[in-house]
Amino acid sequence: MIIRIKHTILVLFLLCNFSLAFAAPPEVTRFTLSNGIKVVNLYVENSTVVGIFGYLPLGLAADGKAKTQWSHLIEHLTIRTSGPIDFKTSNAETMADNMRLDFLGNTDNWMDGLKQHTQWLSGLPFSAESLAEELPKALSEIDFTEKRLATHKWAFAAWNQAIRHGETAISMRGDVQSAQLRELEEYRDLHLVQADRVLLCVIGGVKAETLKPAMEEHLGSINLTAKKLPPATVTSELVKDQVTSWDINVTHYLETYAIPNVDHRDYPALYMASLLLRIACMQDTQLKESIGYIYCGIDLITPEQIYLYVSASLKPDTEIGKVKKRVGELINQLKQPGKNAMVPMYAMNLSMQLSSPPDIALVMLQKPIGITEDMMLGNIGLQWGMLEYQYGDTLPKLAGALAGVTADDVADVVKRYLTEDKRMTLLLKPSALK
Repeated sequence: MIIRIKHTILVLFLLCNFSLAFAAPPEVTRFTLSNGIKVVNLYVENSTVVGIFGYLPLGLAADGKAKTQWSHLIEHLTIRTSGPIDFKTSNAETMADNMRLDFLGNTDNWMDGLKQHTQWLSGLPFSAESLAEELPKALSEIDFTEKRLATHKWAFAAWNQAIRHGETAISMRGDVQSAQLRELEEYRDLHLVQADRVLLCVIGGVKAETLKPAMEEHLGSINLTAKKLPPATVTSELVKDQVTSWDINVTHYLETYAIPNVDHRDYPALYMASLLLRIACMQDTQLKESIGYIYCGIDLITPEQIYLYVSASLKPDTEIGKVKKRVGELINQLKQPGKNAMVPMYAMNLSMQLSSPPDIALVMLQKPIGITEDMMLGNIGLQWGMLEYQYGDTLPKLAGALAGVTADDVADVVKRYLTEDKRMTLLLKPSALK
């Protein structure tokens, strides 16, 4: 199973006699198959690992009205179309703005991974048996995260229903429990595999000249057509202090700010602002007393708009007013250039991270105990693939622009975008507590 491991590029002077099986950044090759599927290959010399990660546009923040987390259930059913799941090699995850299908193998069985991805993308029929087996598994993920106050993913799904569809009682469990097999197939066929919205990232010991013809043979015949994500069903309005119920036994708070897309000149500074706010929120001792987990990012992306968000699960009996106030105080600190002394260092590191995949040897130095090199390499591919999927051809431009972001730039965009009059808030309360 692939796990997420956040990596940062650190400037280190290593001992001259230090050596690893891998000692350089992967060699990056990009190409497009005849049907429009985009591929990025990260070749790692001497590696026997091969990871194949497929990215698709259907996610939790774009599901249709009263179809809460249908995308998540479709993820479970899709990977079952290739047969029983071997979690040693196959996995998947549905995020706010995309679905990811994974294969992690080696230079002996990587063609099996291509065949699996071909089946996953070909729209094969779902089976009643798979639905009966996978629905409880999908619901159990809610149970698992609920106990740990790790409800960010489900909060995005509920936010989508409240903000984009006007729902006031979110049925995280009920919407998928009532879904019929044929409805799920039709929903997948309408929204999942879209022209110009499919990317595969391959990392490991397969060279591009070997990979390209094999991918064309197996994946090139898949028919990609012009499709759209489910549209919003209510007019987008600025919602202040909205309270909505959901069938999860955790109180969760979200605040969002509409921001421009990556092509806008303010985006790099907003990217940096989201990172600084994330660090500030996660390290703040006052917030730790009230929350389970807190996160900030700019990957809350709907068909209509991109949002910078703060997402926090709350401990029982937390006074929400204190959390809102403290988040506001941390945002206000970013409006002061003098408080942002770390911006130049962060800006350079971010620029390096987005310019190319990391040096493998450097990343392996940070390998946590119990995590294998195979898993580390897989996570490099997973994270780089996500960047390629989210930013595409704009990634080099964003990387270059980030290097020039200053403390004044951050203060300026925070003053203009992260304001009280532009803040939308949503408080999700367990149904029994609303």
